[in-house]
Amino acid sequence: MAADFPAIPYKANAHRASNKRTSSPPASRNMPTVGKWLFCLIIVSILTAIHTSLLLNTMDEGSSTDPWLDFEKIEETDLALKASKTTIDSSTSSSTSTFYRDDDNENMATPVDLDGDDDDADANEGSEVETNTDADSQGEETHQQEGDDDDDNNSQASNQQLEPASTPSNTTTVTNTAQTSTCNGFEHGDNTPLSDVTSIFNCGSSSGKCHWFFPSKFLDTSCGIGKEFTSQLNRMKELFDSNELWTGGPPIVLPSASIVPENMVVNPFRDGPWPKHNISMIHVHKTAGTSLVIAFAKVLKKGAQGKRLTLYLPKKKSAKEEKTGSNESDWKHNTNLRKPAKTEILVTAQNKYIAAFNESSAFLDHAVKYRQPDEWGEKDHTIFAVVRDPVDRFVSAIGQATGAPGSTTNGIGKQLLDACLKETSKKTLNCFIELMHSNSTWIEVHFTPMLLEIAFATINKDIPVAIFPFKEVPNLLVELGSNPAQKKKDGKASNYRKSEVLTNMSVNDYDDDMLKRLCSIYKMDALFMNHIGMTTKCDRFMALI
Repeated sequence: MAADFPAIPYKANAHRASNKRTSSPPASRNMPTVGKWLFCLIIVSILTAIHTSLLLNTMDEGSSTDPWLDFEKIEETDLALKASKTTIDSSTSSSTSTFYRDDDNENMATPVDLDGDDDDADANEGSEVETNTDADSQGEETHQQEGDDDDDNNSQASNQQLEPASTPSNTTTVTNTAQTSTCNGFEHGDNTPLSDVTSIFNCGSSSGKCHWFFPSKFLDTSCGIGKEFTSQLNRMKELFDSNELWTGGPPIVLPSASIVPENMVVNPFRDGPWPKHNISMIHVHKTAGTSLVIAFAKVLKKGAQGKRLTLYLPKKKSAKEEKTGSNESDWKHNTNLRKPAKTEILVTAQNKYIAAFNESSAFLDHAVKYRQPDEWGEKDHTIFAVVRDPVDRFVSAIGQATGAPGSTTNGIGKQLLDACLKETSKKTLNCFIELMHSNSTWIEVHFTPMLLEIAFATINKDIPVAIFPFKEVPNLLVELGSNPAQKKKDGKASNYRKSEVLTNMSVNDYDDDMLKRLCSIYKMDALFMNHIGMTTKCDRFMALI
């Protein structure tokens, strides 16, 4: 500590008396040497005590029960890393500007459809007990192998393989040597499977069809493989705080089911009895999410216990916007015209679903890796999510966000069509890629990167998530007692999408330049999928973006 207070050489001229007084030696000259050191020691002790007190106060503040505290820590750490120039290049991150849309009437009291599929609105908002639903009458279409939604999109490419994929060497570059050394022992999460349990949820085992993923570790600002993307997670929190996140979109729900074999009716689609386990799901959009949410509702009718929690309910659109998509006549074909965001949020509306959010947060605290049948605690559950190749998913997202069933009231479908619907599917696809670059993926929930959806739905808590590839959707439906040959949404069905151009759009419309630009937008998804052993169509571009 003495180094913080360097000795200042004594200068006689500094203490020279004025002409009106008799010169006398300064007091410090007469002070014994031991006294000087004692004086310095006292000063140092006082400053140390002050510093310790401030530190304790800071730690106390850090013990807040705010479930978003982890996001705030990411934001603070991100700024610190930028200041020390140890962050990696984030030049490929999407722009944070968005389509801001008028929201003249939040309509927060209006019953909403918790499936987000334009079926009859659910009677109860927030947390909803699913013991009596109308899922059986929700108009299910024939299910093809892909799962929820779509597109022939070159079906071979839609099936990600659970094979090791080399992560591009340039995706994580830290300039601080000491920090790199510290990260050598960083734990990215325990992927060890159970040795004697046969289940598709026993990730990493011979029967498992999934891989364990720890989103908070992947996005750790010091050593996470995806730390370059934490700024976008912070942007998500900013939009959440201002009630502008996914305005007009469907609610973010967490369905769950606790299955005890003796309480269940026979599963006609499964060989053998029901397994005993507790499972829940993150609804990643455009990965068969709606079909799986409905399957969770159905399994509760077959004897399972569970609830559908609402983590987040986006602000509603005004009636005029839901009908027209915009109040601006000159917006067409000009993606640079954006409405300013409204900052006036009614406190009652903003706080209306805090209880539901807090219940979801407490529920997530009990997420665990898959367990032995006799080891499940009452609150334990294994949470899973489905992901698909981002190149395929983007085509599906375009067809959905432009006003397909389930998104007819998103308040932006007409704007998207006016801006980008061209005479061919290739030109339309290229326009939407440019739209993501100029306005970001925040314009509509279905464009959100899968990594951010998973991190948001887990509130960035340090919990495991079982990640399934898209091709496993039929097996997941069987586990929930639903017909694997049924699907809720079919992007190739006649009149499902708003235009024949959109219906005919497929991955074959991409050229290499379009793929490279799209993959720069969804780099985080490709990197995340590589991390857990999946391959994507973006992999060959990773070293270039």
